[in-house]
Amino acid sequence: MLKISAVVGAGAVLTIIAALRVAAAGPDGEPSSEKGYALAQKLCQGCHVIESSAETSTPVGVPTFRGIANRSGQTRERITNVLIQPHTPMPDIRLTKDEIENILAYLETLRTDPQIPPLFSPARAKPDYPRPS
Repeated sequence: MLKISAVVGAGAVLTIIAALRVAAAGPDGEPSSEKGYALAQKLCQGCHVIESSAETSTPVGVPTFRGIANRSGQTRERITNVLIQPHTPMPDIRLTKDEIENILAYLETLRTDPQIPPLFSPARAKPDYPRPS
């Protein structure tokens, strides 16, 4: 009886963890720019200008989110590395993988230069299968 309770309890915990991971992303487990924006407002606004209409002061030399998104040669790997291993004076905010993906999704919405490759690769088209006869 005790073993069954432990298995059921472990199953419940795993279900809760999976639900939390889905909730951290957008629909269908996709990164959410809305959640990325909310995270940026909560965690980054003290140093970075998050939106161009913001009338805030920031430390000298700290790039805006739009500037980060449109920096020449900017890639998702570079941004992810900075978020995982921040540099001085950026604090170590210890984001989850889903939180990083959501911030990347928000940064993607700020990209204005069509010459810069997207942070997310285009969705692969489904292969064409022969039609049933």
